[in-house]
Formats: sequence, C-alpha cells, structure tokens
Amino acid sequence: MTPRVSRVATAGVLALTLTTAAAADAQPGAESPTFRPWHPLVSIGGGIVGSEALGNRTIETRSVAVGTTTPPPFTLFRTESTLDRGGRGEAVIAVPVTRTLSIDLFGTAGRRTMTTAISGDAEGAPSTDATQQVSEYLAGARASLLLPGRWLGRRARPFATAGGAYLRQLHDENVLVETGQAWMAGAGVHWWLRGGGGRPAPSLGLTAELGWQWRSGGIAFDDGVRGLPTASLRVFAGF
Repeated sequence: MTPRVSRVATAGVLALTLTTAAAADAQPGAESPTFRPWHPLVSIGGGIVGSEALGNRTIETRSVAVGTTTPPPFTLFRTESTLDRGGRGEAVIAVPVTRTLSIDLFGTAGRRTMTTAISGDAEGAPSTDATQQVSEYLAGARASLLLPGRWLGRRARPFATAGGAYLRQLHDENVLVETGQAWMAGAGVHWWLRGGGGRPAPSLGLTAELGWQWRSGGIAFDDGVRGLPTASLRVFAGF
C-alpha cells in the first residue's frame, strides 16, 4: 500500500465518521450512554503494538576483475530487521462536539526491541541476531464516533475512530532520531461505570480498543508503508 493510498483510506474513514455523526445523533438512544458536548474526557492506560517488518538489505562490495572497470558486486552479508511487539503508555483527551462525536488529542510512549538477523556472510560465519532498544513516541489527533449499540446494554457503547499522528523514534542509545507519519483506524467499546446519560454529572469508565496503523518514514530500510495491529485498554474520567 502506497502512502497516497493509505492517506486516502484514512481520509475516507474520517469522512464517513463525520458525515454519519448527525444521523447517529438523531437516533433514539436514550438507553445507550452518550457524550456530554464540550465536556472533556481524559483517559490514561496502556496498549500493545504488533511487530513491524522494517525491510531487508544486502551489503555488497566490488570485487577485483581484470579487463573491466565495473566488476560485478560481491555480497558480504544480508540483513533483515524487525521491530518486535511491545507495550506502550497512552493518554487521550477527548472533546465531544455532539452527543456522539468527539475530537481526540492523543499521545503514546513506548520502548521496543529492534532485531536484525544477519545471514549469508561471505566468510562463512554463522547467522546471528543483533538487537537494540528503540524509544517510540506518537502525537496526533483523530475523530471518534459512538455507534448504535443497544445490544450492549445501558452502560456500554461501541465506537469507531480514525486519524493521524507524528512519529518520532530514537535508537542507538537515544543518539539517532528518525521521524515519520502514522495513520490509524480502529474500533472499540466504552464502558461507563458512572455517568454517560448526557446529564450534568461526572463520568467514569473503561475503554477497550483494537486498531490498525499504517506508517511511513521512521526507522525503515525499505520504502513504502508498513502496517501493524494495536490493542489498548484505558480508564477515562469526564468532567
């Protein structure tokens, strides 16, 4: 998937979220919890990020050849790098603009292991793995839409979300910095332990979310867009 296609896909999900907000808001959902417009929800928690293939590289040199100025390349070794699955902390500030639509500002911070498999050594050395720690940060915005969900009862309601973020990664003992972009789409469920009826009262609850993320830039050895799954669990409070 090219960066243009991923941006179009995310923009399409975001446009669908915005254009269906009014319809969802007009549905009779007295039994389902709703947002309180312009009363922020603050949530904190953690999540898991899936593994991410960073690409392959072939390290070559030029051999010595008689009778030519461009001798054929000689392979020294090959590498294949992956960012392993890891955890992260998350914080989200949601500002509801209607009873079903909110604009969210979010940030994540985590630490993952980058594993590089080295093989095909020209001198016959055995294959080996090299690892290093990568600090990873995301900061961005998204739109979230509450969906009809009476089947979940009076305390829970499903939602869909889509947005984008700035990606910053530090490696080699936080000396080297790589930056990029991320687009994401996901769905989940809010559980209200208190509040959620649209009345002027504080709210408290839990959020579980599954998503998919597309990335470009950052630490990568191949051009193009990389995809990875995400899962999150957060506690939220409203004022």
